[in-house]
Amino acid sequence: MANKLQVQIQETVEELEHRLERSAIAVNKEKLLVLYWLATKKIQKRAELATMLKRDESTIYRWLRAYKQGGINELLSIKKAPGKTPHIPPSVREKLIKKLQEPQGETSYGKLQLWLEKECGIKVSYKVVHDLVHYKLKADLKVPRPQSNKANEEVQASFKKKLCELIKVMIKYFGNSKPVRIWCQDESRFGLIT
Repeated sequence: MANKLQVQIQETVEELEHRLERSAIAVNKEKLLVLYWLATKKIQKRAELATMLKRDESTIYRWLRAYKQGGINELLSIKKAPGKTPHIPPSVREKLIKKLQEPQGETSYGKLQLWLEKECGIKVSYKVVHDLVHYKLKADLKVPRPQSNKANEEVQASFKKKLCELIKVMIKYFGNSKPVRIWCQDESRFGLIT
């Protein structure tokens, strides 16, 4: 009988029943069922356990080996893959955050990409820089407001000075002791609408 299991179950049947009722993860329920069946001596062979759970015998063997080595905590622990290493290490990420917090800041992701290559020696794609800054760090680039090259600063300054006087004159002549609402509109460019 080489297939007979030589496993000593440390937990009581009541404790295993309690864990089975409260287990939310399907794989852990199967692992607990194996222990429960062995504790109640309902099943004594690995082949029978594999048939009942519709698992391969090697899986049952691995589970019981983990139980022997580290107990129920080792058996029920869920191993997570380490995941992909980040393109930009945490130390460089901190430098990048400080760079983005500077008052002058950067105006484009391409410039940040060049800065990372020049200052930190890390060559990454534009997409990596954009995703990190925009989505993960949720930082905004310091982009100046667009301004027309036809704008005349003298005309703008005089308009700002005269605007208050113009409003007072309009209230005086058009107000008629009723509230005056002032509406402003920027270039709407209705001609571009099809």
